[in-house]
Amino acid sequence: MSPASSSPPPRPIYAGSEDDGRLVPRGWLDQAPVTRALLTVNVAVWVVQLVLTAGKSLMHLPIREELAFGGSYSLATIGEGRWETLVTACFLHDGILHLAFNMLALWQAGPIVEKNVGSARMAPMYLVAGIFGNLLSIGATWMERIAQVTVGASGAISGVLAAALVLGWRVQGWRGPLTQAMVRWLGFVVVFGVLSRFSGGHIDNAAHMGGALAGGVIAATWRRGFRYSARTTRVILGVCGGVLAGAIGIVGWHDQTDRFAAMTLQERDDVTNRALDDGRCRDAHEGLLAVERERNRLAPVSRLREKVEAECGHVGDTR
Repeated sequence: MSPASSSPPPRPIYAGSEDDGRLVPRGWLDQAPVTRALLTVNVAVWVVQLVLTAGKSLMHLPIREELAFGGSYSLATIGEGRWETLVTACFLHDGILHLAFNMLALWQAGPIVEKNVGSARMAPMYLVAGIFGNLLSIGATWMERIAQVTVGASGAISGVLAAALVLGWRVQGWRGPLTQAMVRWLGFVVVFGVLSRFSGGHIDNAAHMGGALAGGVIAATWRRGFRYSARTTRVILGVCGGVLAGAIGIVGWHDQTDRFAAMTLQERDDVTNRALDDGRCRDAHEGLLAVERERNRLAPVSRLREKVEAECGHVGDTR
């Protein structure tokens, strides 16, 4: 829809208004239950992280815990089919500063989108933007032949910012206050990510770009003025909640049934070599297979296999 559309815009279309002059008026989260729920879940998950790590994750979540809680590890996501982590990673944060920045952006942009298009559009858009952001991140690291663990809601929130930008453009044009505010937010996210790379940081720019692209494309397909019925809204929100609960359940199942689930590729390799040194052939066999599940699609691990088979006999090939 072009900016010149004659349809009257739904209210409110911008965080502030000519009536009160403030960026975020009172009752900002009213009629934005999905945004409230997302804020609550993200903060609650961070509190759980903090408790289960005995405070170690206050400023930084260790990699072992990132994997155990459901961080998106590129080698495991592709090599072991850990697609559920594309969802769970969107609700994990690498410390309080990471959480605070993301929640501030969601608190400001989320209600703009949700109040204008409804909760039934907001919830799936958030999940899809987060998933697509993590997918693009995995693709980028896979092409670079590196392994990386991704956590954070910033991909999904970049989708919310992009969706708000599209809404602003369709109603107010490029010079409108909402459009300009979202351009500044997205510009800050991109510039901050690029500068972080130069200073040795680990901001996942691919996840930001993927989330923003997904959110913008989805928002461009929304038909203005259309609202889902209350019943349909409940169904859609129930499906979204089920997807999240199911992903969390699968992560928990892997943690309980696979002792290698929270190990990086290097840790699996180390466990295999220690088992060989100690003469524990069964553990060496299991360790080798755990390494090959993640490594084979990136590069062969023939040297480790030869070493294990020389010491402990033939191992079934998982390729």
